[in-house]
Amino acid sequence: MFKTTIQFIRHSLYPSKQALRLRLAPLHAYMMASLVLTLTVTVLDYIVLQPNFFWPMWLFLHAFAIFFFYMGLVALSALLVQLVTKWRTKKMWPYRQAWPYAVAMSLIPTVSLVVLYHVSPSASWFGILLLFIYLVFPLSRIPIKRTS
Repeated sequence: MFKTTIQFIRHSLYPSKQALRLRLAPLHAYMMASLVLTLTVTVLDYIVLQPNFFWPMWLFLHAFAIFFFYMGLVALSALLVQLVTKWRTKKMWPYRQAWPYAVAMSLIPTVSLVVLYHVSPSASWFGILLLFIYLVFPLSRIPIKRTS
């Protein structure tokens, strides 16, 4: 289980044609990767924000909120993936394949978005642009069947 999760995270580090295979990832791989992202962002936020609040409660509530909003971002990203695959190949990926791909391709951009927000909130647009590039670039490498 941990081996496939680590492999899932490793293949999602940069957008490439191999990342297209992540659409068939097992449930435990992309959910564990989402959990790793949630914990990473929560710890990063705790270090940067240094809240004056009961720390176990803050970590729990913050992790819950991060996971909730990250799943919303992945849902929107999966819809974008479906739209792009429909436009590119004339055949839409089912949502059950678009979701793992969207998780994989949004891990690094989400962490970079949080870091950019902490460093310079006005540069957060670069994180959104990076997310778009991570999602769409591998999809442009899908082979298209030519019909004569």
